[in-house]
Amino acid sequence: MAREYGEAMIAVERNNHGSAVLAYLGAVEGYARVYASHGVAGWLTTAGNKPAMVSRIGALLEEESGLFFSRRLLAECRTFVTSQGGRTGAAQGSHDDCLMAMAVAQAVRAEMAGRR
Repeated sequence: MAREYGEAMIAVERNNHGSAVLAYLGAVEGYARVYASHGVAGWLTTAGNKPAMVSRIGALLEEESGLFFSRRLLAECRTFVTSQGGRTGAAQGSHDDCLMAMAVAQAVRAEMAGRR
């Protein structure tokens, strides 16, 4: 799909299963435009950067709601919660994959804009 969009940058979260996706993109697809930080391919979501990522999504929902076309993404936004311990994620029985993909994309977008 990235090729269809003019060799778009791909931002893969390298946590968990992302390493397999990154390996596939490099070894099988030979796709060169993969986001990397400090020479390491992929975006690393940490306890330190996740709150800012989630906050950015909340701000975008208010300020640029036109970015949110997916019903699935919007449904995930409705079930994204903060637990008593302060951790954020999908409510029990729900998912947050689309929301986190959007959060990674927007974090990379902001970082790339800052580099220009």
